[in-house]
Amino acid sequence: MTDDDRRARSASHYTQLATTPGLTAVVDLAAQVTGFPIALVNVVDGAHQYTIAAHGMSAGLIVPLRLSGCARVVAGNAPIVVADAADGGGDSDLITLMRDVGFRAYAGVPVLGREGLPVATVCVLDQDPHSEQSIDIAALERCAILAGDALDAARSRGTNFSPTGLSNADVHDTAVRTIGIGVGEVANAVDNDEIVPWYMPIIDLENGNLIAVEALARWLHPTLGVLPPGAFVPLIENTDLIIDFDLAILARALDDLQRWRSTDTEAANVRVAVNFSAHHFYRPDCADRIDKVATDAGIAAESIILEITETVAVPTTALINSRVINDLQERGYIVVLDDIGGPWLPAEHLLSFGVDGLKADRAVGSSLQTPTGRAIARALTALTAELGQFLVIEGIETAEQAQQARLIGASYGQGFYWSAAQPAHAFSAFRLIGRPS
Repeated sequence: MTDDDRRARSASHYTQLATTPGLTAVVDLAAQVTGFPIALVNVVDGAHQYTIAAHGMSAGLIVPLRLSGCARVVAGNAPIVVADAADGGGDSDLITLMRDVGFRAYAGVPVLGREGLPVATVCVLDQDPHSEQSIDIAALERCAILAGDALDAARSRGTNFSPTGLSNADVHDTAVRTIGIGVGEVANAVDNDEIVPWYMPIIDLENGNLIAVEALARWLHPTLGVLPPGAFVPLIENTDLIIDFDLAILARALDDLQRWRSTDTEAANVRVAVNFSAHHFYRPDCADRIDKVATDAGIAAESIILEITETVAVPTTALINSRVINDLQERGYIVVLDDIGGPWLPAEHLLSFGVDGLKADRAVGSSLQTPTGRAIARALTALTAELGQFLVIEGIETAEQAQQARLIGASYGQGFYWSAAQPAHAFSAFRLIGRPS
């Protein structure tokens, strides 16, 4: 086993740890002693960087190693300081990365895990430059010792991120069992802005460009931590609350898009995809409701992808007679049928009305290395080509699957190969992940 393999195996014990009071104290202290506005504890394994604790931004960010400045600190087991990225010099790849994501100053020191190997960093970041003499590396190294103790304590207690590693059904059962989540609690969480969109990038398979981000609801629960939609959406998907819920997620996502565009010129052509229950689309005021949200946010319809989730609960005739889908398309919205080839295949819907694109279920993407998976993907590619639509393949987890999706002729890809769902502040990293190294 190589040294890199040993480090990655040691780091794997820490990648799913939740933020603890001890880790919070470390990043708060690191920011205080260095004068930097952002301080992080980042765990680095063989494939990704995981932000376990943060001061000045949100924890929970996961990025591939090639977008990680801290990976270089862990690999070298030595501090790295960039006082001003605008001056150049030093690690040119790190300098380029910092410029791309908008930071001028960086300092990172390694954190040792229980096995005595570097598994993480304490790092600080600033959008403004610092003088090298003003960066107190010795103080940051003392913070790294405290961080190592806090990580080890959390590992001993098994303080993992609440239950996002479980299946959707297990997460839902655990959440309901733990605090008795009901429709009322979900409604209150929406009203209190506890449920927010996190984002997964959608990548153009031909050139690697970011073309859209999908907004995925996350409940920032005060006691259970970050809950995925499987923990709460099943409670409301057949109630009237799903209408207000979907519109609220759309509003938050468009606000984020507007903010990205105000600070990043490369966001101008990026769209936002939002899941919408089919229950919206037979209501005559559906298009007007969506229009109002888009107008309030100042976002054009052409920048919005509406992904229709399982429509089996809604009669096809209701969707046809309402003409809402046609109305939305005429107004400029992009309408997509989600999860094709997964638990449901809406052949009746495909035969009855037109959409702009199809989204293959993640089971298709994760099976692209198999003959059956490729055959299904090819069939969906041929179908969309014949209908003048585009195809997005979800569930892509490896470089081989991404290559197969491209060779098959799918338009776009999405999956953990590029990124897990991330908070809104990860957008600057999304711009880089699909591009060649």
